[in-house]
Amino acid sequence: MSDQTPSRPAYTIPADLGTVAHTALDGATDAHDQLGRAMVVVIAAAVRDILTGNEPDAPFDAAGLELVEAERGPLYPTGRYWTLAGEERTFTEAVGESEAGNGLHDMSEWTAYLDDHTRYVWYPLCTELPDRDGCPAYRLDLLKAAAVPLAPPAPEPASPARPLSAMVDVTVCANDEDRYPAKVDPEDQKDGYVKPWFDLDTVRRLAALTQADAAAYGHGSIDTVHVLEGSDANQGRDGSMNVTRYAVVVVVSWMYLNGEKHERAVEVLQPNAEGRYAVGGHDWCWYALDDDLNPQIPFML
Repeated sequence: MSDQTPSRPAYTIPADLGTVAHTALDGATDAHDQLGRAMVVVIAAAVRDILTGNEPDAPFDAAGLELVEAERGPLYPTGRYWTLAGEERTFTEAVGESEAGNGLHDMSEWTAYLDDHTRYVWYPLCTELPDRDGCPAYRLDLLKAAAVPLAPPAPEPASPARPLSAMVDVTVCANDEDRYPAKVDPEDQKDGYVKPWFDLDTVRRLAALTQADAAAYGHGSIDTVHVLEGSDANQGRDGSMNVTRYAVVVVVSWMYLNGEKHERAVEVLQPNAEGRYAVGGHDWCWYALDDDLNPQIPFML
């Protein structure tokens, strides 16, 4: 066989391939984001419907749902859930075997969309549990899932900073367990959740607890807070030592490190004029507590 030099390309590539490919990828990412948002809200609704017999306005008690990640597959419900008080129950105990089975079958159609494509939506709403039969297990926070906006929030227009005098002292919580003193602006809320500003001592508490939780349950589902501190000493003209202390507050979202949002994985927080830090912002779903330590969603003076 003779070795002939090609006289022309075997085929051509469209000149706008790069633009079209990036547009398609961006569209796919947006579609997965929209799908993930819709599905976590639908799953919260499915839990409500099982427990109320499809009566949307009927009272029910559910705060967490167990989901297991199939090998190389999506999540599926096990039938176990938790009440607001933290009591573990099963749907069979709550509504009977037949109703529970039918409800879980229907719910599985929606949880099937919670996979790697939508992980960055559902994963932050979950707490890792011990594996079930060798498969990763999670507790989905139903209160946070139900509050997920169906559309991505629009970029906020720049606005003048509100005066610090508008801030009020409150106690806030994000997990029904740990409580922290903070200052919040009552007008700065999203879906009823506040944006707390913590003093440095409280930030140190947050750092210790988030790092301990990450060590116990894995960094993949827990954002960790870190306080980097240093000092500089200079001798004054009168012989006295002047010490300047520094603090840098960093939040690491470990789940973003290897994904599409890796540029958001590490955030250096800037203090306000009072030296307070808005750890978690609205994304952590902080809520204010009233005098009886009951959630106030939304927060009202």
